[in-house]
Amino acid sequence: MPYDWEGNWVESKADRHADSLGIGEIGGIGQLIYRAVRFKEYEYIDGSGMQWLAHPVCNKKSPPEIDPEGDLTGRTILTSLCNLAKQIDDYEEKDSAELIIKWCKENMHPYGIDELYKRLNEADFDISGFDAELIERDGTFSVTDFMKELGDLYAAVRFYIALNAVAIGEDEEAFEMAHEGRHFATLPYLERYLHREPLQPDIDVSSAGGDLLKEMQLYREYLGQHPEEEKAGQYKEPYDDFDSLRERLIECIPDFRLRLKLDPKSEQVVFAADVSSVFDIAWYTFARLLTEDPSLECLGSDDKRHGGIMICCHHCGQFFYRKAKHQQYCDRPECQKARNAKNQRVFRKRKSNEKSRKEKKRELGE
Repeated sequence: MPYDWEGNWVESKADRHADSLGIGEIGGIGQLIYRAVRFKEYEYIDGSGMQWLAHPVCNKKSPPEIDPEGDLTGRTILTSLCNLAKQIDDYEEKDSAELIIKWCKENMHPYGIDELYKRLNEADFDISGFDAELIERDGTFSVTDFMKELGDLYAAVRFYIALNAVAIGEDEEAFEMAHEGRHFATLPYLERYLHREPLQPDIDVSSAGGDLLKEMQLYREYLGQHPEEEKAGQYKEPYDDFDSLRERLIECIPDFRLRLKLDPKSEQVVFAADVSSVFDIAWYTFARLLTEDPSLECLGSDDKRHGGIMICCHHCGQFFYRKAKHQQYCDRPECQKARNAKNQRVFRKRKSNEKSRKEKKRELGE
């Protein structure tokens, strides 16, 4: 019952008109509390079947880093994982396992995050003895499993970016969703929008005598008598199905377990998501990103979401969070050069059009 500690009635702040209560109405937004461990070296182990295992090295010569320096926020982990997937999916890249290990060494160990952190911080931990061997054993992970989880995340994020593009009339992103790379298959929800051509019925148009207009009239008459064939051939833009497509995206997001945790920085007890892998961090960050999206009518307007919106650079294809409303290119020098070149082309074209309009008016004596 909504009573305070003094026994007085407190009116609920929940929206009574909503069909469901968000976590904000129930009692606050869940947080993300995680610890990071970074191993300097890994070894490959040929596992059973087709599995390759990544085995971290933990000894005096190569001690792991605990809470390594660097910007390891949820957003940076999400974007770096997507960029890793993009790189792995490139046909020019050969060794995906090497790229995964490189990511782990530059960022953090991907699995058993809380458990490994806790054991490495124990006062009696012996890096020269059996404790270190246990860390290596329990830190070993399957590269195959990592690839599977990475592919699922990569497909969902690409789906999300395509939907945001569709909402503001940029359908090219959606059409490209059906293109598959070297390793990762895309989600199938947007494939049917690739087929734009209307149905062309197979009818006898010889009576038109080769006249294109008469042939078109014959086709129209036929389709008027057979409306079911015209309906089957109609092309539908992704925007028309935006709500149902967004539902499909939501279904891709895994469930989260929330529990009370101790924040090591503030030393306060908080209601936080349970985290055991970098994919838990990435999925939770991605889910929070979706909850910040405005309604369909407001997408593309003066969007002021905290932290920016995740997009793909129009030049290099890298994932990043844009800093300005109309930003389409990341901060890499080559991408900024491409942006400037595009702006120059647009400027010259606009000037050329203005000159043509002035000349036309002059010819007409206006």
